[in-house]
Amino acid sequence: MKLRRLLFILPMLLVMQSYAADLTLPRLFADHMVFQRNQPTKIWGWASPKQKIKLQFDDQKVKTKADDTGYFEAYLDGKTAGGPYTLTVAADTTITYTDILIGDVWIAGGQSNMEWQMQWGVDNWEEEVKDSDYPEIRFFQVPNEFATSPQKDISAGEWLLAGPKNTPSFSAVAWFFAKQNHREKNVPVGVIESHWGGTPAEAWASVETLTETPGYEAAAEKIINPEISWEEFTEKNQAKEARKWELMRDKDGAIASGAQQVEYDDSSWTTYELPSNAKMTDLAWLRKEVQLSPDSVEDLKLYINNVVQEAFVFFNGELIWTKTWSDGIEPLEIPKELVQEGKNVITYRVANSWDNNVYFGRAGEMWLEVNGQQQSLEGAWKYSNDVESKIPESIKMYQLPSFLYNAKIAPIGGYTARGVIWYQGESNADKPQYYRDLFANVIKDWRKLWGDDLAFQYVQLANFMARKDEPSDSDWARLREAQTETLSLPKTGMAVTIDIGDADDIHPRNKLDVGQRLWLSAKKVSYGDDVVYAGPMYKSHQVEGNAVTVTFDNIGTGLKSNEDKVLGFAIAGEDQKFYWADAKIVGDQVVLSASEVAVPVAVRYAWADNPATSLYNEEELPAVPFRTDDWERQY
Repeated sequence: MKLRRLLFILPMLLVMQSYAADLTLPRLFADHMVFQRNQPTKIWGWASPKQKIKLQFDDQKVKTKADDTGYFEAYLDGKTAGGPYTLTVAADTTITYTDILIGDVWIAGGQSNMEWQMQWGVDNWEEEVKDSDYPEIRFFQVPNEFATSPQKDISAGEWLLAGPKNTPSFSAVAWFFAKQNHREKNVPVGVIESHWGGTPAEAWASVETLTETPGYEAAAEKIINPEISWEEFTEKNQAKEARKWELMRDKDGAIASGAQQVEYDDSSWTTYELPSNAKMTDLAWLRKEVQLSPDSVEDLKLYINNVVQEAFVFFNGELIWTKTWSDGIEPLEIPKELVQEGKNVITYRVANSWDNNVYFGRAGEMWLEVNGQQQSLEGAWKYSNDVESKIPESIKMYQLPSFLYNAKIAPIGGYTARGVIWYQGESNADKPQYYRDLFANVIKDWRKLWGDDLAFQYVQLANFMARKDEPSDSDWARLREAQTETLSLPKTGMAVTIDIGDADDIHPRNKLDVGQRLWLSAKKVSYGDDVVYAGPMYKSHQVEGNAVTVTFDNIGTGLKSNEDKVLGFAIAGEDQKFYWADAKIVGDQVVLSASEVAVPVAVRYAWADNPATSLYNEEELPAVPFRTDDWERQY
């Protein structure tokens, strides 16, 4: 199928026209870069058509020639870890790159949990940054750009050496992974960060592949529809997006509205009992009155969780906090001098760029603490979205099928690398039935660029959202199942994080364990080390009477529970109704039963958004969620 080639990219408006006669290499080639050890290193670029190119790297000299379009490529022989080296590429002009190391190179891909920087409140990040002076670990961040067709190059970027100055801006997961790689293998490590928060997997696949991927055929055909002017569409959409953020972060405009003042007339506003699923949109203002006396207040704290996404928080008209999307929520100290006699007003102005819908509050997590005593703030709140202008409706272009593959993967594909570390799936959890084929096709697409030997390590979705009292079905569980099934592809490995998520935050701050579990997987899959690299994985089960005996692979030196009871198992009979199981570890197996199930026919473990789990091997790696049934869910 012939694709329409539209060379339009945002936000940088990178237009890749035919290269001039001057010698040019991709921007990924720069001082301080890391080459993959023990593999031929691909060097490519552009020059005048038919021009002869000379390369020199250490004691190697290679000659090549540009083709009719000016494109050239050559390969340097693989070398063992070491450096620094210098690379010289000469034609009519000469380009020299210095301080090149040879070690292990990884592509760090996915969405926000891979993007999440050390400085964004990662657990113990400040102490970790102090121990980050490892100049042989280097990171390159691919700019956030999208395109409607595969690009030749990216617009910017540089290789940064790890250290207290640079490490705070590194992907936390990738940092902990790279640090382990460097320490254990004693080699330089290069990480190429190519990720974008809030992005679905289809944005990272080629449009050609998506035309043949179940569930994405129609969307792919729309992308290549020659009747759509993507350049015009993108220009209009970007204007809406820019206006949205301008309004969302207009602190002066919010203050000028006066809606935060104690005496502001909110009598015409809607009253909502919060927390609830009430529809709130745009620039949502929320006010609540509380009765206080300054004479009796020594210490005052305000806490409201699940404020999505950004907010200005006021107390009696004074701005006490500006929340951005990456901020965690902690109790806010309210200065004692702001307290008035009698009526006091708490005001939130909340906005959500994701879908313009505002979410506010959670049961048991809305309170005012006065002198150590909590007073619930649940109940009646006044709400209005008519105080300021409405937020424009725009779409996130970077979420569209193939647009990130075109701008953030195609231009760097071929830069010799050992493998990929990937953390993504949250944005596809609403369609888990398609994810197995989709994710497998992403991996296959990337291997077309880097080769079939490219190791692909990925993170299974962590536990998230409210824990349910009874067994139930879950789209997040089904997405995790699709991730597990992807292990059928060669040279893949999965880090299970079902035990280290956060019910209240889709961005859990424990990135250390994520990075280290990815590294364990890489040691086995990519390096072939003889290590216990994963937790117990379902192998088989046998039913005898009312009991089920489950056998596992990857038990390491044995099974164990990190709680007094073995949690997370449920069984069902032919009626397909699941009940929590009494579970006991017997040697290397787990025996299950439930008084409500006389004849078990199915077993599930950790099958929920946020399951209670406790099964590990002795090496402290959690068991992989699973089910033995194939019962359908009504979507």
